Amino acid sequence: MGALTSVLDALFLAYLISHIPITILVDSQIVVPAQYYPGWAKDLLQWHIKTNEDHLISTNPLWYSSMVFCECVLQLPFFFIAAYAFIKRRNWIRIPGIIYGAHVVTTMVPILTEILFSPAAGPKRVSLALIYLPYLIVPLLLVVRMAVVAQPFGASSGRKKGGKRKAQ
Repeated sequence: MGALTSVLDALFLAYLISHIPITILVDSQIVVPAQYYPGWAKDLLQWHIKTNEDHLISTNPLWYSSMVFCECVLQLPFFFIAAYAFIKRRNWIRIPGIIYGAHVVTTMVPILTEILFSPAAGPKRVSLALIYLPYLIVPLLLVVRMAVVAQPFGASSGRKKGGKRKAQ
């Protein structure tokens, strides 16, 4: 299982790091006034809406805005902390990782349901759902990865040279 966990950990790290600019420059436009964004970021969001017929972002229902607000306030700081933990292989990320993953999986269920089954969804509903799907799958995999063992990075995680254990 060592190779699989290494691949998963690399996937999680890439997901966390890539999610930082996505949240700051794209997703947050739903809850932060437009004047705070460069023109190219606003154009990118408008391109996504038009190309993928993303009715959730274009109509911006209150329930969706509240989820994006949580992404900006709760998840964005987590991305930095978790990226650090994955780079340094810190076991203390286990419980926060489970909490984060469960939160995101829970929010993605109504989002994907809306995209796939809403009368407002257009003919590109399946391709739009495929764009959103990694944001369900990766957090779900993170929950499983963190839940299966008490020390996701092993007992030696956090040891200094010389064998003394650092506080985690």
